[in-house]
Amino acid sequence: MRRQRGLVGLMGLAALVGWGVNARLAEARVTTEQSASILVFPKVIATATRDTVIQITNTSNNMRHAHCFYVDGSPVNPELPVGPLNPPRWVETDFDIWLTRQQPTHWVVSTGRWDDPTDDSCRAVACNPVTSGGNNGTADCCDAGFDPGRIPPMGPNFTGELKCIEVDASGFPVPGNSLKGEATLVDRGQATFDVSKYNAIGLKGFDTNNMDGVLCLGGGVNASCPSGPEYEACPQTWMLDTPSVNAPHPVIEDATTGVELTVVPCSQNFETQEPTSVTLQFAITNEFEQTFSASTTISCWATQALDDINPIFDVTAVGGNVLLTRVRAAAATPRGIMAVVEETVSHRALGQARVAHNPHNSFADQSGQDLIIIPADQIQAP
Repeated sequence: MRRQRGLVGLMGLAALVGWGVNARLAEARVTTEQSASILVFPKVIATATRDTVIQITNTSNNMRHAHCFYVDGSPVNPELPVGPLNPPRWVETDFDIWLTRQQPTHWVVSTGRWDDPTDDSCRAVACNPVTSGGNNGTADCCDAGFDPGRIPPMGPNFTGELKCIEVDASGFPVPGNSLKGEATLVDRGQATFDVSKYNAIGLKGFDTNNMDGVLCLGGGVNASCPSGPEYEACPQTWMLDTPSVNAPHPVIEDATTGVELTVVPCSQNFETQEPTSVTLQFAITNEFEQTFSASTTISCWATQALDDINPIFDVTAVGGNVLLTRVRAAAATPRGIMAVVEETVSHRALGQARVAHNPHNSFADQSGQDLIIIPADQIQAP
């Protein structure tokens, strides 16, 4: 992973008081509806055909800060799929945001956002990603509201994830549990600007956090985590409730469906820049209770159509229109994973439309601990 750092420094003064957390044991759950201390946006796109609008809200009554990482998993040659001869770029770009009490903010990933207090108020009917990100008086509703800090533009071929970690004004990770987020994927290839939206996956923090650069997700007390778990554990298993690929749509005649899965390993070492690999196992059940299996290995970030993972997901192979798929990290790579599903309905005359959603998760077979390691030059040691 190559690194682009120091785009924005944390500003403002704040004290580590009033974080509103209580001592308790680590709970095996993540959230998409409540505020948290770590937000993960598994699927973020900024290309010529699609873009992403990120929304983050500070739900607390105090100023909050976050240290964020874009991780670019696009292939070196964007014209070809990822493979041994065309590896992912793995470029990490970090930046900081700060939000006043109860402040929401948003930005378009391709253009980022200027830190300009002279911005005009919103003048357009809606956010248009094509005209966002400027500081010359032309910015539209994409840049309305108080600026959270300078946010770098990504693209033109960015496909990857966004992760934001709540910190104090000095850069220490803190268990504030104040952040909530959403991502809207915008299709630039259609005149209708078709969109799909999902909630960021949140990990709540505990007051066992020792505020160093090693973030402990679940697990117990060990050499890497002397204070024990500092955040909720990551799920090791996700359940996908989807149609089979190319199944006929139950409502729209002559329409078919496609399903794309995006997966991000929870463990990430931003200091050594070594991507994390996870082997995924799929247990597939159709509506006739027939079962099938598949597997694949991902490194750092991956988004794939289900039938590209294995042809068994196609309706003609699986023999059913509706599937329940259990996706879990294999025992050889007991890592937590984050997942988002996006379904596409295609019709020859009507075109296509997408919908993204957060699948269900399970901790029944949880066996490992995940670590997120922040580089030493991006955090002050306590």
